[in-house]
Amino acid sequence: EHKTQQTSVKPNHKFCLCRINTIMQFRRSTIASLLVASIASNASPAVNAFAMSGLGWGPSPKHMASTTSRKATIDDTAECVKNVDLLSLDSIRSTLIRQEETIIFAAIERSQYRRNHIVYTSGGFGDLGVPLGAKAALQDGEEPLSFLEYICIGTEVLHCGVRRYTSPQEYPFFPKFLPDGPLPGLPELEYPVDLLSPIGDACHSNFNEILLDKYLKWVVPSISASGDDEQHGSTVLADIALLQALSKRAHFGKFVAESKYRSDPEEYQRLVDAGDADGVMELLTNAVVEARVLRRARIKASTYGREPLMTQLPIEKADQISDSANFVAAAAASAVASAFQMIDQSDDFQGKVDPAIVQDIYEKFVIPLTKDVEVDYLFRRCGRDPPSEYAPDRMSKDTLPDLREDFCITLPPV
Repeated sequence: EHKTQQTSVKPNHKFCLCRINTIMQFRRSTIASLLVASIASNASPAVNAFAMSGLGWGPSPKHMASTTSRKATIDDTAECVKNVDLLSLDSIRSTLIRQEETIIFAAIERSQYRRNHIVYTSGGFGDLGVPLGAKAALQDGEEPLSFLEYICIGTEVLHCGVRRYTSPQEYPFFPKFLPDGPLPGLPELEYPVDLLSPIGDACHSNFNEILLDKYLKWVVPSISASGDDEQHGSTVLADIALLQALSKRAHFGKFVAESKYRSDPEEYQRLVDAGDADGVMELLTNAVVEARVLRRARIKASTYGREPLMTQLPIEKADQISDSANFVAAAAASAVASAFQMIDQSDDFQGKVDPAIVQDIYEKFVIPLTKDVEVDYLFRRCGRDPPSEYAPDRMSKDTLPDLREDFCITLPPV
């Protein structure tokens, strides 16, 4: 806990103090929600190992050498997880479920700021040049970078130096500006070589161009109120966090596609050889799972996007929840009550972000783009170029309008 002595704060610092307390409260509630979700999930050892198996950014396979202290604290008889386990659909779905929290919390963070159109405008803050460390420079005739592009490129240059983009599930938005590789002093990270197929360069297709385009045209106007609040730096940092989460989610479709291919390689090969993209799409689609994802995303957005109902308990009642079992039970009941409240009052939601909008983001953007990534991967995996409508610079079924100019929402009451 961070305690602040109010008497030592000068009057002109009250706004900053209020802001810091708000951020700390949000982060504590985020951690608590994740702990409750983790307890409730009761994931299997194989699923839990998938999260720590080396697929994330910054795994430490052989370079985290086993020391005496590590040997003393690690059970050498613990269950091992093989690559085939990591590519099971159950394991992959569990990882995608955990990514929902990241996306929803990032959307909540972005929604607290206004539209701030200037941060997306080329040259909105003049000619910024390119960030320090960028490999490429702007060519003659190229428009100046927007503030978002400038900060995003600088972030990716930094992350590239510490090996983010050596991970098979991380893709940059501006690859031409990145340095040739990580910092020389860092050891090379090793990943299993058979997670994704190199055939047709399937493992390197990058859909971030269309993702960024739709994010600016549709997602930002959908989750933020119009106008400018001068929080430009905070806005683009929230944008980058949400963009990276969406990118990771979409490109994780390659692992889904690889798993499905291995379950029925002959049928996928037959459809690809016939150029039947619709058949491939139909074969990989699981409507029941998609409906479950949409409902879960909406309920999570309702739960995480409002103050916990337990905070409304009288202090004397809250003190009675003394042991951890009762606390978890009370928290679970609070989450259930919040979910039912969302279902009953979906038209009058007063939280941080409208659950219906989060559901729309998944239904109209995240899931369709992920499935486009899967079709692209499967065609390349089977030795053929995908149809033009599945190119990485477009969506095969683009139904998202450009809301940058005419979309306006009202901020929820404080």
